Amino acid sequence: PNRFILPRYYLLLLMFCCSSCATVFNKSEQKISLWTNEPTQLIVATDTLSTKSTQHFFTAKRQKVPLPITVLGDSLQRKFELATHDSFAYTSNYFFPHVNLLLGYLIDRKADKRYAYPTVVSVDLNQNQRDYYHYNLFKKVKQLIKLTPLKIVGFHNASIELAYERPTGRDFSTQLMVSYLIPNSIYRRSADLKENTKGYRLALEERFYFKKDAPYGPYFSIELDYLNRQSHTKREFAPYEEGLDPFDYYEDSYEDTFIVNATYLSRNFKFGYQKEFSRIFIDMYIGLGVRRRNISHSDRINPADVLLSYQHYDLEYNRIKEGRSTELSIPLNVRLGWRF
Repeated sequence: PNRFILPRYYLLLLMFCCSSCATVFNKSEQKISLWTNEPTQLIVATDTLSTKSTQHFFTAKRQKVPLPITVLGDSLQRKFELATHDSFAYTSNYFFPHVNLLLGYLIDRKADKRYAYPTVVSVDLNQNQRDYYHYNLFKKVKQLIKLTPLKIVGFHNASIELAYERPTGRDFSTQLMVSYLIPNSIYRRSADLKENTKGYRLALEERFYFKKDAPYGPYFSIELDYLNRQSHTKREFAPYEEGLDPFDYYEDSYEDTFIVNATYLSRNFKFGYQKEFSRIFIDMYIGLGVRRRNISHSDRINPADVLLSYQHYDLEYNRIKEGRSTELSIPLNVRLGWRF
């Protein structure tokens, strides 16, 4: 009987790889919260909600067609259709094609679980410009505090990072970020060497939200980022000679443990999206910029000797080589925030 166990595992693995994200992870119904600026009663599709309030919570079946909603106030009413869109689980079929070989896309393509409605909706009965908003218009966010979990387990410049964002207008907000570098990250070049990293990072960011009021939805931003870092490292050196090539091999080379002092000044242009889930904010961003780097060494056996590298595409060699240089900066991360 044991000969059937392995094929069964293969069958389960095949079913997982060929399954679709939306079909597996999405429920057939979705929870929606709707907020109004005065006590109202709702008619969702053909169902009338008996509660009269400024806060409404209900579920809706996922489907392609818009969801008709009627908001009944004391003297006004608003009829609109809540638009549907592709859910995150469905779009992940495009981003992770190596997992399901795009078979998930074919399965989800005509499934109702593919779709999603906005999870938070608000309706202002006094305004005629818009039928509804994709966020809670009536609960103003004064400030956000955020953490960057992936920074703690980062391979380079692992840190504890804290950000504070405060809206400064309807479309603008300012964010200040401070970061404390962790002494030893999970990635270590040498098992017998502790980096004993010391340093900090500061960043100032000005954001422009172009579709929703700050701090909701998509945004563009300009960021000024400064990093100061000291860490121990171990590399090979060779005595200085005229015309010495640092990528050649030298018999009289030696290994030295020393301190790398680094400062980075970056100017980044970023695009991001910030969304709220019951007071929890998710801030996703990617950017492009220019970083100015200044590197110096201390505690070397002989400061005049030459740092060696045995490969031309040695990222660490370029990162710790003494001198000033300019490089491309690509900030990319996800932050978790809490509004208060």
